Amino acid sequence: MSQQDLPEECWELILNRIDHHSHFESLSLVSKQFLSLTNQLRQSLAIVDPTPSTQFPISDFLQRFPNLKVIDLTECHNNLNIILFEIAHSPVLRLESLNISNKIRFPLRGLVESGLSIRNLRVLSCVNISLLGDGDLIKIARSFPMLEELDISYPEYCLSNDSTSGNEAYVTDVGVEALWSNVRNLRKINLSGNYFITDGSLVGLSLNCVLLREVAVKECALITRDGIEFMLRNSPDLSVISVRGIDILPASLRLIDSFTCARALSSLDLCGSAISNDFLCAIAKACIPLKRVSFDHCTNFTFPGISFFLQVYQSLKYLALVNVHFLTDQHISDLSRYLSELVAIKLNSCYKLTVTTLFTLAKNCSLLKDIKMERTSMRQVDCSMQYAKNFKIRSLKARYTQMTDECLDKIALVCPNLEKLDLRYCSSVTGGGISELLKSCPEIRHLMISDCGGIKSLGTGERLLKLEVLGAARSGFNDEGLVTIGKRCCNLMELDLQGCVALTTTIKEVVSNCKRLRKINLKGCSEVVFPIADWMVSPSPSLKKVIPPCYDMISVNQRELLLRHGRPVCQG
Repeated sequence: MSQQDLPEECWELILNRIDHHSHFESLSLVSKQFLSLTNQLRQSLAIVDPTPSTQFPISDFLQRFPNLKVIDLTECHNNLNIILFEIAHSPVLRLESLNISNKIRFPLRGLVESGLSIRNLRVLSCVNISLLGDGDLIKIARSFPMLEELDISYPEYCLSNDSTSGNEAYVTDVGVEALWSNVRNLRKINLSGNYFITDGSLVGLSLNCVLLREVAVKECALITRDGIEFMLRNSPDLSVISVRGIDILPASLRLIDSFTCARALSSLDLCGSAISNDFLCAIAKACIPLKRVSFDHCTNFTFPGISFFLQVYQSLKYLALVNVHFLTDQHISDLSRYLSELVAIKLNSCYKLTVTTLFTLAKNCSLLKDIKMERTSMRQVDCSMQYAKNFKIRSLKARYTQMTDECLDKIALVCPNLEKLDLRYCSSVTGGGISELLKSCPEIRHLMISDCGGIKSLGTGERLLKLEVLGAARSGFNDEGLVTIGKRCCNLMELDLQGCVALTTTIKEVVSNCKRLRKINLKGCSEVVFPIADWMVSPSPSLKKVIPPCYDMISVNQRELLLRHGRPVCQG
């Protein structure tokens, strides 16, 4: 059966199962039919800054991808108002989500003009806007009355000499009032890092946005226990709450009781808060439908409290116990009896935990997929322990640990289906350990070994057909080690070699052999001195982003040449 024998509906079903739209590019080269199909199926687009001589209307992209629902402008800083105007006046676009984060100023004019045409926008993200004020929020509220999700977290408050004064330079209760007065369908809002909002904002949101389900107010210094208590009691659909630094001590009876009133609460994040065993017991007795719990850097509770809590909530899917200094391997062994439904766990900075904890979780938590144990002790291996393979575990983050090759060998045996492994800053791991791991874990897709000076090579063996992302910045890789990447990693898509000072011309072989390579970082590779700009035009048709050893070594004309080939040169 040929490609033409299948109707387009069947091809759409097949192509929709591809896990990332970046794979559409190679498919679009197969035939005009596939080009048309992949263009129609693409639903998200990230736009970056072009150089002056290569500017072209964004409307060309919007015409090519008529079913776009998500546009990301976080890396677009020039002519933003013009781009927003083109988006707003596209006759084919039905935009649902827009991300304009990481800007110095809020693109007020372009956004207001776009609001006239995109009034049905559902999701707006404005994270890390340096000059975000009440006036901006008022315009957002009036322009996008159908918003359901808004993120204005962590503005930088970098006031320049020509910036405005007063509340025009930051968000207060006045701006939030405009939201709850105009955006009545709001379901999710992140106000974290806005230091000037008070409990009044939470009161207004609770009383006026009756569909509100998710609220984040981390690092909001003027938010108190009273505001949190009011929201918990008056937002019946509230399912997710994230706060920071709220003291919930035994004397805080009203606040403790308010948590038990939140009958829809499924996710609780109390980062940096002083909680207590009384609080944990009260939540446990309330039997609210919790599925996700984060006690990240929380204090004032002990093992009996968390044990009783987990004994009740045995259906948790996610658990974070970060920087809990009393936790030991034996404690985790005892708690694991209650974690049979757990899918992800985060135990960072629990410095008493060893690799024994990982093996215990693998044995007792059969559904576990994601483990984070950064800044723990991984050196010890209990030779008497019985190891049980867990075929569900897909991701392990073990940065800043005392991981050894011996531990890595045991982990590979216990977690044979690992897809993502992060070993950054594990100085005791060598190339031999990585080589053996890759033999036992053929499903590895993401491997992060940056700042591992003992790793100079991936070793020899079969091709690593699944490996797509390799982070080896400031590792021990030299030309000889780089040859192993070129030979074994033919499907590599992203390669970070920043600061690998021993590399020279061998990088050519890697890019030539890795036909799917899209991003490469050579910043600080001072020995890579050949005419890199001319060479990178032709070897790898998929290459899209290049960070050279030194930005100034590539002239403006060369940068524009690379950009015309779809390869923007970045400073890193």
